[in-house]
Amino acid sequence: GTLSGTTAVTAVGGVATFSSLSINLVGTGYTLAATSTGLTPVTSSVFNITVAAAAKLTVLQQPSSVVAGVAVAPSVTVRIEDALGNLTTSTANVTMAIGTNAGGGTLSGTKTVAAVGGVATFSTLSINKTGTGYTLVATSTGLTSATSSTFDISVAAAAQVTFSQQPTNTVRNAAIAPALTVRIEDAFGNLTTSTASITIAISTNPASGTLSGTKTVAAVNGVATFSTLTINNAGTAYKLTATSTGLTADISTAFNIT
Repeated sequence: GTLSGTTAVTAVGGVATFSSLSINLVGTGYTLAATSTGLTPVTSSVFNITVAAAAKLTVLQQPSSVVAGVAVAPSVTVRIEDALGNLTTSTANVTMAIGTNAGGGTLSGTKTVAAVGGVATFSTLSINKTGTGYTLVATSTGLTSATSSTFDISVAAAAQVTFSQQPTNTVRNAAIAPALTVRIEDAFGNLTTSTASITIAISTNPASGTLSGTKTVAAVNGVATFSTLTINNAGTAYKLTATSTGLTADISTAFNIT
């Protein structure tokens, strides 16, 4: 601890009185030593400094960078402290939320936890969207909040394909334009860097049309582009399906061939 207050006092009638002394950190068995030039010093009896009232939150275990949808580990922990940084024994509820939302993510898991011995532990927190520079904010009623250090959320394993540029109404035997694009995403909709092949086929075929052009394309940084697809028969409400081995397929919106 640090001793604060007026630590040098002039004696009056042989008695020096110290009325403003304080110590900032809790502890058992403190002593004070009194000295004066040319005199024998004296040491006080032992005394204790106890914790003050709960006043603020401090993030003890900061969040680390993890994959989307995976629990942040090690578990984030938050201390309930007095104004001088001493750990209290509070059992107050602490709530965690996203502060800086670098990727438009959603925080999942148990977000409100009761402290035990002044420490709240969050073991199931996860964020679904990738981003660089997320922060978390811890709050508790009547206490000063705490903001974590920054951390990143990276993409999870490829799990699904999704049409990003849907097919549009097109004349028969003309290439569908703009070119169709299909994303390879993780389970949370984050774009991967996969180079897997994607295949397009007709899903709903109202006029028994035939799909021509390059129907299987290797993705580049998670995106496959189909620029030569045509259908030969006019019809209303065609749909296409995109597939890739081991991934969840996607069906396009309806479009017409005229």
